[in-house]
Amino acid sequence: MRSVLRSTLMLSGSSFASILVGLVSAKVWAILLGPRGVGLMGLLQSLLGLAALVMSLGIGAGLVSMGASALAQGDDARFAALRRAGWRLNWLASGLALLLMTVFRVPISRWMLGGPQFAGAVLLVSLALLFQLASSIQTSLLNAHHRVAALARVGVLSSVLGTAASLAVVGIWRGRGIALAVIVNAVLGWIVSAYFLRREIAPPATPPARGQVAEEGRALLRFGAPYAASQMVGAGVQFALPALVLHTLSVESVGFYRSAMSVSGVYLGFLLLAMGQDYYPRVSAVSEQPDELGQLVNQQHRLVMLIAAPLILVLLAVTPYLIPLIYSAEFAPAAQVLEWQLIGDLFKFASWTMGFVILARRYSLTLFLVELLAGVNILVFSRLGIHWFGLAGLGLAYLLTYLVHYVVVWLIVRKDIGLVWTAQNKLMLLAATLAAFTVRVLPAIGLERFRTPVALSLGLLAGAWSLHVIWREAGLQSFVRAWLGRTRST
Repeated sequence: MRSVLRSTLMLSGSSFASILVGLVSAKVWAILLGPRGVGLMGLLQSLLGLAALVMSLGIGAGLVSMGASALAQGDDARFAALRRAGWRLNWLASGLALLLMTVFRVPISRWMLGGPQFAGAVLLVSLALLFQLASSIQTSLLNAHHRVAALARVGVLSSVLGTAASLAVVGIWRGRGIALAVIVNAVLGWIVSAYFLRREIAPPATPPARGQVAEEGRALLRFGAPYAASQMVGAGVQFALPALVLHTLSVESVGFYRSAMSVSGVYLGFLLLAMGQDYYPRVSAVSEQPDELGQLVNQQHRLVMLIAAPLILVLLAVTPYLIPLIYSAEFAPAAQVLEWQLIGDLFKFASWTMGFVILARRYSLTLFLVELLAGVNILVFSRLGIHWFGLAGLGLAYLLTYLVHYVVVWLIVRKDIGLVWTAQNKLMLLAATLAAFTVRVLPAIGLERFRTPVALSLGLLAGAWSLHVIWREAGLQSFVRAWLGRTRST
């Protein structure tokens, strides 16, 4: 448990710099661009994310899963072949992506950005895509080697440098520089990840045999293609949601939706980053050992709840004040989306903890069907939510989607590896959910003035208990004592 906590805390702690950068940049974006400009930037980022999801072909996930397994077995020759195959597939996918986005730039602009006048921006996004795909391969290779510290530094530097350069571009050219800012951010992410990959991992001493590279390339495609398809119908649908908001509401509403997602993404990012870059390689390494997997899932779920539950309760307390503070008073409607999203994140974290088991055990069809169901749910719930509740319906749709997702994934993993939640994990999820719903319901029963004090009290109590557990189990207490002892001796 101690090593798990330290790895997660290292990745999570490194993300606080990214959080601060994100908070500062959000305010600047709001001042420079307003809701409409933020909405357009959100649409371009969604286009880039969707294109990267599709054209990555799942190569990065395959490199982590199969690469971590090969390294755990000491099979350096196989990993070298996987590495070469991954790069070759990436070059092919990048060329195809550039061709497709060039040929279909007008339809893509009309569907994703609201009109044909943004066809030039689609071309710029296609260039950003090339760098993002390459960066994904580089971080996946670091991830397969479980270079946690390097991944943390990549995250921080990419965020700081990319945001600073993007703000400079938009500061000079305002709305005309939005697409260029997306490219600059992708290029700097590629440069940073390339530097750390070269520093941390030496190239293979002996070039892999051509036949072995071809064999591992086919293996990557067998793993990656179903994975990419599952991501396209799951996470890909969420990248496409801003387009749905654009066509059913307005580009300003896209700005509100994206601002709510950005706030939740700040804390979501550092926990999901830790799960992807620390938890996933460890799950992959014991993917054929059901008992070990069950223990690992319970361990990770407990850690995630210790960190996420207090954060969510505190954010619920300050949401009505946080959105105008981070952005501006113009963005106040985003609060009604964010509040429901925060509750949904409890189930998102829990379901993702179990979902990595399906991915690591390479149940491609199962993963595809699970993600397909999630994609259908978010589309249907969002469309109905917008119709019945307007902008707030997007937050309700998010909550319902991840509630259903949690139940489905739990049933699958329980049947596959015999997963049984510990009593403490059950209690933590139930208590966090009840507390969050209580806070959300108070205004509806005429007790709005008690909402923030109750939420803050619950969040601070949960946070104090979590800090106590983490302090004790991460070995931080002994570390501080040793450091103080060395300080006194000098």
